[in-house]
Amino acid sequence: MRARVLGHYLAARRRVAPDHFRDRAALEAHQLRLLRRVLARAPRRYAYYADLGTGPAGRPAELSDLPVLDKPDVLRHFAGLNRRGLSLAECLAAARAAETGRDFTTTLGGLSVGLSSGTSGQQTAFLTSPAERDRWAGEVLARALPRGLLAGARVTLVLRAGGPLYESVDGGRVSFSFVDLALPPDRLVASVVAARPTVLVAPPSVLRMVAREWGGRPAPERVLSAAEVLEPADAAEITAGLGVRVDQVYQAAEGFLGMSCREGTLHLAEDLVLVEREPGGDGWNRRDDGDDGEDGEDGRFVPVVTDLVRSSQAVLRRRLGDVLVPGTCGCGDVRLAVREIVGRSDDALLLPRADDPATRAPFYPDFVRAAVLAAPGVADFRVVQEADDAGGPAGPLVRLAVEPRETFDAAAASLRERIGRAGLVPPTIVPMAFEPHDRLRKLRRVRRA
Repeated sequence: MRARVLGHYLAARRRVAPDHFRDRAALEAHQLRLLRRVLARAPRRYAYYADLGTGPAGRPAELSDLPVLDKPDVLRHFAGLNRRGLSLAECLAAARAAETGRDFTTTLGGLSVGLSSGTSGQQTAFLTSPAERDRWAGEVLARALPRGLLAGARVTLVLRAGGPLYESVDGGRVSFSFVDLALPPDRLVASVVAARPTVLVAPPSVLRMVAREWGGRPAPERVLSAAEVLEPADAAEITAGLGVRVDQVYQAAEGFLGMSCREGTLHLAEDLVLVEREPGGDGWNRRDDGDDGEDGEDGRFVPVVTDLVRSSQAVLRRRLGDVLVPGTCGCGDVRLAVREIVGRSDDALLLPRADDPATRAPFYPDFVRAAVLAAPGVADFRVVQEADDAGGPAGPLVRLAVEPRETFDAAAASLRERIGRAGLVPPTIVPMAFEPHDRLRKLRRVRRA
């Protein structure tokens, strides 16, 4: 393991201790110190922020002086938002060629090029320098290894793409193995089992396959879900099959965003990123507790992220597509606890409000999941809301696929009932064929076409 990785690991190990920041004020003071440096350097590093030198009335720039960037903004200004001025087209071409050839050593301008999953409909590239890869490795190891670096670990990563970002962790007491997500299912599962991981990191859809074939082998010391939303039913199946609680890694093209603590609660990595919270649904961030019939506000929000340590790409006030529900944790860490990542904001069904049919409100993926799985016998499902004009005068059209197929009527009725209970107008629900999941793309059980 490189000395620089070890240095980042030791620094992070101290910083991620639950009692390192005595309160939120101490954490925010830490963030402010890093933010001032980021804002001071941004005009020199990124063409997009060349005029950021001072804010209104000549005062130093503040975070609020920057615009909030959505995915289309990032795609449009890609060259101005990276330190080398690389175009999106050349980065996408290099990353796609690497994926086709399954060779993830591609670099441009001294930066490694990775490809996003394209969950939101359009792919982008992410760039990392050698120094950033070393930092990522140290930060993740400090949070992921249950017994620390000296105890050692066999880390197995099941991901769509490997490459230098992940290989930074290999060596010394930590051995690393990468299992290609493109392998046929039987070979993929066999490769994971043969690796005998003490730390296993994979998407929930893969962890379910592995759990079904684990066969009573000794449990890994830690299992981490990554890349896809970890739904409660999947978590229960994985935990039962592997014999250990499944935790979460929260990471995106925007960087490393959080990981579960020793209590199993996801905490945002607020020592590395500053997170602004935008309300997640214009007042319709409503909790549906299912059988007890009690609804209430749960504070769900869309994160706007500013990375405080990354330099190859500017991640300043990036609005993510995810919807998060805040929670509580008894571990003592003041970093924000997240009860659940419920899905993407652009995957929520948009349905007319019963009290104002001209206005639409979101019915979130977690609500859809709870409704469909409440129908007896449903093992898996897919829901797609079609384009606005697909339903014609009848209003919105939603297509529903369930496994097994004979549970469709009960699942559709449950979904309509829950939508009505939320104060929305139930859509027309029609059956569609259940298509197997393409493992090279994130599993999205609910989406809006």
